[in-house]
Amino acid sequence: MIPVLDTCAFEILADDLGSFVASEFLTSFDALLADRIRRIERALETQDEEEVITALLSLQASAAMAGAAQLQASAARALAQRPVGSTPPGPLVRKLQGQADMFRDAFATFHHSGYTSLTNEPPSGKLA
Repeated sequence: MIPVLDTCAFEILADDLGSFVASEFLTSFDALLADRIRRIERALETQDEEEVITALLSLQASAAMAGAAQLQASAARALAQRPVGSTPPGPLVRKLQGQADMFRDAFATFHHSGYTSLTNEPPSGKLA
């Protein structure tokens, strides 16, 4: 099963950038999720193949860095479908929105379960 939040990705980000910057990235990722999903939805509705690919790649890359493993996997699966621009927006968007909600819950739990930007020791493991 793919975890909602893979905290190992956060640990890698924190090692590379520092825990404060990594925490800010996760907060920013969370804040931008709804806009990213709306961008995908609009591109699918207009069947703009190039914009769909760009928006899905953006979500996939940022989700990978944030440890949003389910969102990353869903974006990758959507990108594998051809032609991407003809994907019906409803099912994919609902799936992404549901996974975004689960990510927000997991991120809140992760943040409140021991990691704060004042420490350099994030908890390790995966939240499902």
